[in-house]
Amino acid sequence: MKVDREEQTEARRERIARAAFELFARSGLDQTSAQDIARAAFVSRTNLYRYFPSKTHMLLAHFERAVSETRSEALSRLSSGTAPQAVWQHVTARMADLGVRYGHLVGAVGQAVLGARPGPGPDAHTQNTASLGQEVRTALTLVALVEPVLHAMRLQGHLRTDANTHLLAALLVDACLLALLHGGHRDQREVLRDWQDRFSLLMHGALAPGVTLNREAARD
Repeated sequence: MKVDREEQTEARRERIARAAFELFARSGLDQTSAQDIARAAFVSRTNLYRYFPSKTHMLLAHFERAVSETRSEALSRLSSGTAPQAVWQHVTARMADLGVRYGHLVGAVGQAVLGARPGPGPDAHTQNTASLGQEVRTALTLVALVEPVLHAMRLQGHLRTDANTHLLAALLVDACLLALLHGGHRDQREVLRDWQDRFSLLMHGALAPGVTLNREAARD
């Protein structure tokens, strides 16, 4: 059946991406060969390139899955009534941990995502991304991770009613990636402090009159 074939294809893609990431985490992108990945994923080298055109695409596919899982957790926290800024802190803590732990892979992810140009849209996560390149899909997934937090802030009256949460989310993603690429952070704490400063700066012009960001709550 067609559904079975699609499920098998997706399962094989996930297996390849996971095997590739495990090798990248140990040896780095440049030191891992396509043959190494094919062997670890139990596929031929020819089949490997049927699913991913490059090693960077394999890395992005695995990273995108991690981002999607974090988004699901964030949505669950928001629906349970957790304050948006506290959810932002949870999201950034998870992403900062990945950024520090796999710092040798940040460059490849950051350059690929920053070079992508997602089209405008009210909700990046609901766009049809089937025909888009992996770089754009990963960029959209990152925007979709951040936007629900901003949307919740607007619903609670923290942001101006005309604030473009999609644009703000895209700007935050770019700012955080640039910080990782060029910030020279020594640990997760420095990454989070940098990201919170950028969050406060970008949100300043979007805040509703009389609203200030509670930096202490964001660190809880």
